[in-house]
Amino acid sequence: MSEKIFDKDVTYRAKVRVKAGTDEIIVRPEEKTGKAAKKDVVTKGDSEMYTTTGKKNPKRVIQLMAPEKSGDLVGDMKRQFDEFVAEMGGTPSPDPMERPLATQDPRLEVWLSKERHQLVVKKTVDLMATPDYGTEISNLEAELRRCLLINRTSVLSASRAR
Repeated sequence: MSEKIFDKDVTYRAKVRVKAGTDEIIVRPEEKTGKAAKKDVVTKGDSEMYTTTGKKNPKRVIQLMAPEKSGDLVGDMKRQFDEFVAEMGGTPSPDPMERPLATQDPRLEVWLSKERHQLVVKKTVDLMATPDYGTEISNLEAELRRCLLINRTSVLSASRAR
């Protein structure tokens, strides 16, 4: 027969230890930890940077948030990160040529350099595997257009940067 202790379902944190060789179970409630307290909070849009107030291991945290309908999620988050770095007195990371733009086709590689105002595209077609190379190049062009549409914010800012 079970004994009713609470009128509704209850959840709480505890450490449970079973002693070997006995029927004894020890339940020791844990302290309620809740959310980490934040101090030195700096916000940029929806993103924020803060220091946790943990006793054992306080951390510096940067939480980057980009709008769901952003044309360039990585570019938007990198800009926010660079703003946080500048706020702390650091130097934002350079935008190297080796910043690849995401594509779904491994035969197509696209890099963007805002500093050099260049968009570099590499298309690879295996002529032994594909006798109709014209169609393959057209398919890669369609994938390139899709890639540029998704990353249009970064591409436009690279073309306007001075």
